[in-house]
Amino acid sequence: TPNTGLGQHFLKNPAVVTSIVAKAAIKPTDVVLEVGPGTGNVTVPLLEQSKRTIALEYDSRMVREVIKRVEGTPLERKLQVIQGDALKVSWPFFDVMVAN
Repeated sequence: TPNTGLGQHFLKNPAVVTSIVAKAAIKPTDVVLEVGPGTGNVTVPLLEQSKRTIALEYDSRMVREVIKRVEGTPLERKLQVIQGDALKVSWPFFDVMVAN
């Protein structure tokens, strides 16, 4: 359940997910920074197209969800999760940023 007090919303429409990922124009050599991955609906296609995806998430519940989403799959090794406030943590190097 989204924590609306944190401004959360969960993107569920596959057409919107596809559009966001397409507009990001990710190359196989790109490191992607995704702010607010939530349950991972955008994260998975980002992982499929990028060299690596770094998910920056504030909510510990969602950190567990996005990790669980790729656990035991080949995409797991391409995912790095940072828990924290995007306005306060140091951002790692990245080529493309995606947020919704």
